[in-house]
Amino acid sequence: MARVLIGNDWDENLGKHADGAIWWVNHFVWFARNHDVLVLPEAPEEEFLQYVTAHTGVDRETLTVVVPPRESSSSAGMLTGEQISDPQLAVEVLAALDGRPVDEVFAMWPHTSVAVLADRLRARSALPGYAFVDQGGGAVVTSKAVFRAAAAGAGAPLPEGAVCADLRAAEEAVTRLIERGHSAMVKLEYGAGGGGNEVLSPVDGMRPVGARRTVRLTDRAAVRRHLTENWSWLTDDGAHLLVVERYFNDSRAYYAEFSIEDEEVVFGGIGELMHAPRYLAEVTPPELDAELQAALIAGGRKVCAPLHAMGYRGRLSADAIITPDRQVLFTEWNGRITSSTHAYDVLGEVVVGPGYTKDRVLLTNVWPRGWATPSFEAMRDAIAGAGLAYDPATRTGVIVVSGYNRERRGATYCTVAADLDDAWEVNERLGELFIPA
Repeated sequence: MARVLIGNDWDENLGKHADGAIWWVNHFVWFARNHDVLVLPEAPEEEFLQYVTAHTGVDRETLTVVVPPRESSSSAGMLTGEQISDPQLAVEVLAALDGRPVDEVFAMWPHTSVAVLADRLRARSALPGYAFVDQGGGAVVTSKAVFRAAAAGAGAPLPEGAVCADLRAAEEAVTRLIERGHSAMVKLEYGAGGGGNEVLSPVDGMRPVGARRTVRLTDRAAVRRHLTENWSWLTDDGAHLLVVERYFNDSRAYYAEFSIEDEEVVFGGIGELMHAPRYLAEVTPPELDAELQAALIAGGRKVCAPLHAMGYRGRLSADAIITPDRQVLFTEWNGRITSSTHAYDVLGEVVVGPGYTKDRVLLTNVWPRGWATPSFEAMRDAIAGAGLAYDPATRTGVIVVSGYNRERRGATYCTVAADLDDAWEVNERLGELFIPA
C-alpha cells in the first residue's frame, strides 16, 4: 500500500497566485510517510529531504519523488492542472508505485486534475470527496463569496458586509459603511495572503492589516470613483465577485482548522495569523482565554457544516478576527492544506509530540526582509552552530521548514519554545546570524 501526495498549490484559472510558489510547496514534504510517492513541480534538494525525514522519523529511502514531464507547461514553478492531467504523469506515478495499490491520494489543493489523476491510477476511492473534487469543488472551498453565503446560512458570525456582482452593489455596500464612520475591506474573490484586499476608510492613518493598502474615501462620490477606476483589478476583469466587509481596526486574526471526514468533522488546531501588514507569522497555539478559544472552535464547526453536507472531504481552515470588544467574526474559508496545517499537525504532533500545546508554542515565520543566506545548508548549519537548532531532548529550538528560496535568499522556519516571549527572543538572535554586516 502507498499514498500519492500531490504538491499543487493553486488553480491557475482562478487568478494570479502570490510569487514564490515553489518555496511554499516545499512545506508539503513534511507530510510524507514511509513508502509515499510525492508528485512535486521540481525535486527538492536532497539535503532538505534528509533534514525533514530526520525530524519526522520517516525512512528517506522509501520515498519516491516524481516530477511532471518537462514538456508540460508550468507556471512560476507551480504544479499546474495541465501537468497533473498529463497522461504521462500517471504512467510515471504507476511506475513509482511498482504494483502497489494506492490507499490515499492526498493533494494540497482540490483541483479537478487531482480527480483525473486518481482515475488514471485506478484510485477513485482513495481520493476523499472524489465526486466533489471531480466537479470543480475546489473553487467553492476557496471562494470568499461562497463562504459568506454558506457561513451566514449556517449561523456563523460574520462582519457586516455583502457579496457584490456589479459596481453599483459594491458602491452601496462600501458607502453604507463609510457613511456610518466605519472602514470597509474589499476582497478579491480568490485573492490570497492579503494581496487581494484593500481597506477603504473615511479616516486618515488606518493601518491596512491583512491588506495591500489603505485608501481614504469620505463620501459616495469618492467611493464610486475609486471602485470605477479599480473595478478591473478588484474583479479579475469582471470574472469574479467582490466581497465587502466591515474592517475592524486593532482586531487580530486567527484560524481554526478541521478535517472534514465522512462521519464527522475533526478539530485540528488553532493559531494566530500575524500581519505587518501582509502575512508575516503564525503562533500555535494562540494566547487566547478559554472563552475565546471555545467561540473560535464552535464558530469554525458551523463554517464546516455546509461543506460536509456538500461532500467536501479534507482540511478546512475557518479564518476569523477577534475584535477589541471580543467579538469572534469569521472572514473566509480555505479548503486545502494551508500555511497552518503542517505546523500543528506535523511540527507539533509529530516532531514536538502529542500534547505540545500544554507546554510549548510554535512561532512559524516567513523569511524576514533583510535576512540573507546562500543556501539551505548554510542556514541549517548557522542555526546549529549558534546552538539554536531544535533539540528533541529539550523540545525547543529552530526548525527550518522550507527548502531554499533563491529569490528571497532564505527559507521559512519555526521556533519551538516554552512561551511566546522566549520564541521572539530566539527570533532576535536569528536576526544577528542572517542580517548581512
